[in-house]
Amino acid sequence: MREDICKRIKTIRNNLGMNKNEFANFLGITPQYLGSIENGDNCLSVEKIILLSQKTSISTDYILLGKENIVDERMIKHIMNINDDDLNTYFSTVRGIINIIQNS
Repeated sequence: MREDICKRIKTIRNNLGMNKNEFANFLGITPQYLGSIENGDNCLSVEKIILLSQKTSISTDYILLGKENIVDERMIKHIMNINDDDLNTYFSTVRGIINIIQNS
């Protein structure tokens, strides 16, 4: 799974037409760290995945799972009604999932 995420990150960079230096700068990481991500030795942090999603409008579901267009109307209504405590819980859960992936 982690290797798939790394491949998608490299694909996103290539699709944006950026070299490693440009993309690393875009994400606020070093080119060396980006290289280790693209080689599958490391993975982006949750915060950087969210930043990548926000800056490119590519869903985190695609980055993490390779899934596109999985948001439906019920999910949007639910998301619009999330309070701060629930949002923090969701982010904590996502961080836990990323940690599991990184340690696999």
